[in-house]
Amino acid sequence: MLNELIRLLGAPLISPSREISGVTHDSRNVKAGDVYIAVIGSQYDGHDFIPTALKLGAAAVIVDQSRKSCLLDDGIPGWSVPNTRQVMGDVADIVYNHPTRKLHVVGVTGTNGKTSTTHIIAHLAKGIFSKTGTIGTLGAFADGVAVPGQRTTPEAPELQQIFSQMVTHSVGAVAIEVASHALVHGRVNGCLFDAAVFTNLTQDHLDFHGDMETYFQAKSLLFTDYLLRSVTAGKRPFAVVGLDTNWGTKLRQLTHGTTTFTFSCDSNSSADFVASNINLSSSSTEFDVLHLGNLHRVHLPLGGAFQIQNALAALAWFVGAGGAIDAGVELLRSCPQIPGRFEVVPSEQLFDVVVDYAHTPDGLENVLSTARELCTGKLMCVFGCGGDRDRSKRPQMGAIAEKYCDSVIVTSDNPRTENPDAIIDEIIKGMTHACNVTVEPDRRAAIALAVQSAKPNGLVVIAGKGHENYQIIGGSVVPFDDRIVASEELAKCS
Repeated sequence: MLNELIRLLGAPLISPSREISGVTHDSRNVKAGDVYIAVIGSQYDGHDFIPTALKLGAAAVIVDQSRKSCLLDDGIPGWSVPNTRQVMGDVADIVYNHPTRKLHVVGVTGTNGKTSTTHIIAHLAKGIFSKTGTIGTLGAFADGVAVPGQRTTPEAPELQQIFSQMVTHSVGAVAIEVASHALVHGRVNGCLFDAAVFTNLTQDHLDFHGDMETYFQAKSLLFTDYLLRSVTAGKRPFAVVGLDTNWGTKLRQLTHGTTTFTFSCDSNSSADFVASNINLSSSSTEFDVLHLGNLHRVHLPLGGAFQIQNALAALAWFVGAGGAIDAGVELLRSCPQIPGRFEVVPSEQLFDVVVDYAHTPDGLENVLSTARELCTGKLMCVFGCGGDRDRSKRPQMGAIAEKYCDSVIVTSDNPRTENPDAIIDEIIKGMTHACNVTVEPDRRAAIALAVQSAKPNGLVVIAGKGHENYQIIGGSVVPFDDRIVASEELAKCS
């Protein structure tokens, strides 16, 4: 291991005298034998915590070149590098014995649909691999067993450790959500991908990227830089690209030289997998898939027209990985419910309540357009927008909610450090009050009002938080689960 680290980082300023067994950039998590990587962050400088890391048993330290004197002056074993963040993944890959070389790794990126697509892929993958895993917004799971992890895409050292645990659990394939932030910050450095999947690209994270072109360039790294690294390492990766946005068409042009499978929900598309003849219900979806001139009828036990795109992406991956399309179609019949994705809250009422994670303009439009098609009565939506995030999407989401709904209750989401009332005001600016609009900042009270106001044959959509079981208010994380709250309020109506 030390020789591999030397090939990557060069000779250490002072050689470690003890065996290296782990790696972390968080001084609080250091265990005996770990390499501690000091990262300069926006709020804290990891170099300030080197004494803590050493006290906890760090075997070596990696520092920024500008701080190498702290190793030499104090006789601390380790290396200095130009950018500590950028080497974290490769260092962790070495320390954890190259776990992604032993796995079939599917990276899924896009604005919407990453969580659903990774879980559908993991389900289909059971038809090829004995055990499968997922890493993403819902957490990390190895063959159904939860593996500790944070963020949609965990930081590089944690991610490589999770992959290592997947290997320990004898997992064969892992589907991972790859966020644009993760690609820009190098969290997936050290990962070798067997496939890269692009769902779509719509407005989100412009507070971070600035504009859509920059956002697209971040996403495209998975299909250019990372697939090229996989080829260099001896893998034969392929790409799966959705063509229902212009960004997908643009990305397809960048994947020349890589085997690429395309999919579309436009029945006139020339994509490899095309959906048509769609039938929807609140809990299931049926559609035809045209592939190589043959039609295959899909029965998917997930509600929401947007799930068709996710299922197509997963089916395209399955065929690309060597599965037979008929086998993939059959596996889709038993796909499990994905938490917080058009999830119907059980009740005895004469109306339905659906909870969904939609928190972008496109995501909200997808959910509400499906809900509008399904609803024979009055459609109501409860939603808000997150604080400390892209403000420009707030009035857009207000306009979308008003476009599809008979009534809208605007409430608080995760306000974080912003004033919830100010966020709501920005949402309202996009609305003309063409429908009945109510403001109720208290999210529980808003859900209660929606349930109390619902009529027979109506549908209530509670959007924005989905599977989340908390609200972030100021600096506090408060327990809150839309599904549980809705269930409690529904019980009061009985």
